[in-house]
Amino acid sequence: MHELDTTTVYVSPMRRRLRLFWPRTLIPPMRSWSVLGTTFDVGLMVVGTALVAFAAVILLDGFEVVDRGLTSSTGAMLGSSLVIAVFGAFAIGVAVEGPVKEFRELSANEIELAAARGLALVVTGVVLLIIGRLALGYVSDLPVVFEQSLQIVVSSGISGFTWTLVVGLVALWGIRRVFADRAWLDQIELPLLYVVWAVGLAIVFGMITS
Repeated sequence: MHELDTTTVYVSPMRRRLRLFWPRTLIPPMRSWSVLGTTFDVGLMVVGTALVAFAAVILLDGFEVVDRGLTSSTGAMLGSSLVIAVFGAFAIGVAVEGPVKEFRELSANEIELAAARGLALVVTGVVLLIIGRLALGYVSDLPVVFEQSLQIVVSSGISGFTWTLVVGLVALWGIRRVFADRAWLDQIELPLLYVVWAVGLAIVFGMITS
């Protein structure tokens, strides 16, 4: 007869906290995704949907359904809206194929999860801000709508480590405290983060472009 291996593997508290922030693989094929991964994917969802919506506005402006003065010709309208929509759809596609489709988090401890989420929001916001700022240097000769689309990326980054960090983190922490025993808690956390982030993006974008 074979003896069962009852060896206990000790995981230090520090390592357990780091696993909240960085991805790890558990029992195959089950996968457990980090707070950083889900937060970055929510940021991509916000950017992607905003870009697709902006591309739709460009089309409506080109066909004179709305008057925003975004394009000067039909060709510029069609080309720019198509490119921006493709980038937006790509961001959404990357997000939905990532850990954002796994709604459950790695810890039931509200303090640990809030700290990991806050750090992830700062990292994600800074990354999006850097990407947007760097890309702005390459669109000076392109139609102005490309600069405005990159301002959306920049606004999303700024919103991530300002508005979303404060309002979203407090809201999520409060919900976990009040509804800690509810089965639907893990199903609404990331959608709520998305809504708060999208509102912050709209606010920051309005301030930048005003």
